[in-house]
Amino acid sequence: MPRTLVIRFGALGDLCLCGWFLAGLAAAGGPRATLVTKTRFAPLAARFAGVDEVVALGDGGPGELVRLARRLRGRRDATWLDAHAVLRSRALPLLLGRGADARLRKDTLRRLALIGSRRAPWPTLPDDAPRSLLDRFCALAPAVGLGADAVRAAAHPPLRGAFASPPGTRLVLAPGARWATKRWPETHAAALVDLLAGSLPHPLSVLLGPDESAWYDDGPLAAAVARHPDARVLRDRPLSEIAAELAGCRAAVVNDSGLLHLSEAVGTPVVALFGPTVRAFGYAPLLPASVLLERDLDCRPCSRTGSRPCHRGDLACLEGIPATAVLDALRGLLDRGAGS
Repeated sequence: MPRTLVIRFGALGDLCLCGWFLAGLAAAGGPRATLVTKTRFAPLAARFAGVDEVVALGDGGPGELVRLARRLRGRRDATWLDAHAVLRSRALPLLLGRGADARLRKDTLRRLALIGSRRAPWPTLPDDAPRSLLDRFCALAPAVGLGADAVRAAAHPPLRGAFASPPGTRLVLAPGARWATKRWPETHAAALVDLLAGSLPHPLSVLLGPDESAWYDDGPLAAAVARHPDARVLRDRPLSEIAAELAGCRAAVVNDSGLLHLSEAVGTPVVALFGPTVRAFGYAPLLPASVLLERDLDCRPCSRTGSRPCHRGDLACLEGIPATAVLDALRGLLDRGAGS
């Protein structure tokens, strides 16, 4: 079967969603892939179902792309899928004197049209049904001779079973996000930890990235975690270690962040808290057991990525999701059977 090369440099959440596509491609009878991604994601991506090898883009300057192209000379005749559609992913095949056989549709205009609008989305644009990022990845499948619907139906968590983590009762709280406006308020997270200690006495893991100690240390969430009878904090761990932790847990409480998609990639369902972004952007949870909590506000969505400061000044979209609502969602998820 002809070789397939897929370019997706990042980010973490998008790469995990691309992993669902690659797993579906192989499960539907298509080729296993060479995946081109950033060095920091390579060890994790090498475990994706449907991936035979990973070729990494180094973290240096512009010369790294040229060096990467040289390493890919032997794959010039593969089917190239540009699953990123950014300047570097467009330039990479051109450095080898060819173009991509198929390229991801960004749908940026669709998402921009949603911002601040309460009317039906994109009324003047064709093909106006909302599509998830996974659907858009699967639209690349005809380039390798498969139908998009067949690959979408076969798509599954690409890291399920990739880690030798025995099933456990532990829960995960991932309170961070790239942008402060996408973070559930720390006081709410602290209240949830206290509620969990009293009414859902599962062991708890709190996952913190490198940028989160500044607001976590000496704050209300840290105090609540210290009160919890069986909680541990994992700070700035390698992605493979975080994935293994998630794989051994029953469920995770997350913001709209990369850890949402990493959790689902290992097969662990989530309670996801969406504030400035919305389901129709295409990044909602995929597992049937997962739950998305959000508020119906006229100001949502207010930003394509969630990076803008709240123009209301009150972050009502997330402030208005109480800890009791998250506890109820988590309890319902566990009662239905996490991972189903």
